[in-house]
Amino acid sequence: MTISWVMMGLIFVLTIILLLLFKKRTGFEVFDDLIVIRDFAYPAKIPNYAIKSISLVEKLPKVTMRSNGYGGLKTWKGIFRIIGGKRVLLYVEDHHKGPIIKIETVRESVYINFKDREQTHQLYDEMTRNVKILNETELVDCRVITDMRSWAIVVVFIAITMVIGLLPVMI
Repeated sequence: MTISWVMMGLIFVLTIILLLLFKKRTGFEVFDDLIVIRDFAYPAKIPNYAIKSISLVEKLPKVTMRSNGYGGLKTWKGIFRIIGGKRVLLYVEDHHKGPIIKIETVRESVYINFKDREQTHQLYDEMTRNVKILNETELVDCRVITDMRSWAIVVVFIAITMVIGLLPVMI
């Protein structure tokens, strides 16, 4: 009986740690030929040869489905679908308020904002100042380079949970 409480406690602690890591703030690095998104579960690289435009919008398009992402009350991270079935990547700390940076690429859009409007404006200014937008003829038809780390995290979490669940049988 005591071992099962310990196992449940371990699973609970692992779940809390996983949730805290998913909520960790996303970082951004802006270069003239690349935007790097540093996120625990949904890191990505957006090369300038795929970027059509960078703009500010006041609200997100209607999200219809979460493909592989985290959707909290305000924070949305990961891959989602919008009306029309278009794939979008969201790194949005508050989807209820703008401004929101929209990076339109050849195949999808990436939306970014912070809770603090000023931080969103600063990142937008850095992107528009540093990222070289190519002519339409120079663009390459490719997806944003994403690392599907979130799937690996879930698989490892399930494996650890199963091992913890089997401990009493092995003891």
